[in-house]
Amino acid sequence: MEGALILRFPDMAAARAWYESPAYQEARKHRFQGSDYRVFIVDGVQEA
Repeated sequence: MEGALILRFPDMAAARAWYESPAYQEARKHRFQGSDYRVFIVDGVQEA
């Protein structure tokens, strides 16, 4: 199965805080057991 998930955060600091949070780090262990994946944290564009 292939797919993509896009999450939106108010800024880069919030995205990194989520990724490094204890809750996500715990869940991430299970993700590695079930699949291969990559995470990209990128700056987006402002809404019009």
